[in-house]
Amino acid sequence: MRPLHHPATADIELTSVLYALADPVRLSLVRGLSRDKPVSCIRVSEEKQLALPRATLSRHFDVLRSAGLVHTVKSGTQYLNTLRCDDLEQRFPGLLRAILFAETAVAAPAEAAKPAPRAASRPAAASKRAAAAPARTGRARS
Repeated sequence: MRPLHHPATADIELTSVLYALADPVRLSLVRGLSRDKPVSCIRVSEEKQLALPRATLSRHFDVLRSAGLVHTVKSGTQYLNTLRCDDLEQRFPGLLRAILFAETAVAAPAEAAKPAPRAASRPAAASKRAAAAPARTGRARS
């Protein structure tokens, strides 16, 4: 088995961290990880009620590990993960806390999402003429 790659604290890049957290599944996984106690990949996905194949879950954790968000240790047949809060706080102070504890925006009611009605594009007289004109049948004149 090849060793797992964990970037050094100085090598963690902001773009990689933001890319990893941009995916809603990975953000949910990170929110489910404990800072102190290592948690298995499967347990995190079960707690967050994510019905993902193991290969997909493995890929998500690989992206999180490569970005420097999690530290993974193999224990028997399981991989246990912890957040690298201290490393991320040292590298980007306040970033992880701001992302993890940010409230999701409350969805606006459907009525507020609709655009305002547009003003009539034709003057009133032109629209009256269009309404009074006979409907065309679509046949060409001979």
